[in-house]
Amino acid sequence: MKLVSYEVQTRLGRFERIGALAHGAIVDLTSAAGAFLAESQDANGARKHAEALVPPDMIGFLEGGSSARKLADQSVAYVGARLGSEPRPVGPQGERLTFAESEIRWLAPVPRPPMVRDGILILEHFRLGMGQLLKSEGGAYLPEAAKTTPIYWKPSRAAVGGHKAPIQWPKYSKQLDYEFEIGMYIGKRGKNIPVERAWDHIAGYTIFQDMCARDIQPAELTFRVGTGKAKDFENSKVMGPCLVTADELPNPEGLRLVTRVNGEVWFDGTFSGWAFTYAQLIAHVSQEETLAVGDFFGSGPPAHSCGFEIGRWIKPGDVVEAEVEGIGVLSNQIVRA
Repeated sequence: MKLVSYEVQTRLGRFERIGALAHGAIVDLTSAAGAFLAESQDANGARKHAEALVPPDMIGFLEGGSSARKLADQSVAYVGARLGSEPRPVGPQGERLTFAESEIRWLAPVPRPPMVRDGILILEHFRLGMGQLLKSEGGAYLPEAAKTTPIYWKPSRAAVGGHKAPIQWPKYSKQLDYEFEIGMYIGKRGKNIPVERAWDHIAGYTIFQDMCARDIQPAELTFRVGTGKAKDFENSKVMGPCLVTADELPNPEGLRLVTRVNGEVWFDGTFSGWAFTYAQLIAHVSQEETLAVGDFFGSGPPAHSCGFEIGRWIKPGDVVEAEVEGIGVLSNQIVRA
């Protein structure tokens, strides 16, 4: 299932909802569940039952586990059957069951993750990129510990944005760059998770856009505490367009990535050469630390996929997008005041 979070305008204001990309539309999962249940029970009871099992927020839905997923699958199939004879089906109280993309504002699949952790699981990007940034001899840099310990850092949760959200070029930077990665969401709470059971804790995957002010990054790296304002600013951590559940995308390794700037292909390759798996990263991070449902993890980008690695730079007004097989296309425009 391809799950989305979005905002929709109603007569009572704007509301956040969750949906599924299905039948050529965005199916509102909570309303669809209420309409499905109303076929066999009182409409008010059906609505309350639906809101309890399929609440209109992604973390609540993921916490519902298999029961929530079963009802969601049934509801999406129910809406699909109705779309065969109704172009715009509604629920028993007139609630919309589907929306077109033009009617909604995309949010990150989990709009407010409890924690954001960006990993570097593809070490060739780290080795070459850090070599350039730190101007190391030979143009490469890889500490010995990186070969045995997964690298990750904790970006700001306030920097999270969604598909189609404008990315504001920070005023303090003259050189902005992108990094497209695969993102992963935790779907099952856990602590001290062994590698062999870590896959069971993954809810699914998305595309992750990690923006970076490259002219700010080198100086911050000399502090030896990670990056700061080079990576954290409004909508610098874009996620979307959807969360593809792990049953539909069991292994993200080797997926094809195509990046485009204003429609021109700048990179066409794969997420290959992983030094660590997501399972290993989960096991490492969860040592004496509880992972929460909705926690987000990034993979790091493939080598030679970022602008500074290929010697090409984006500019204000550019539309930067990534297409990952099995997930979709994440697109955002760079804007500058």
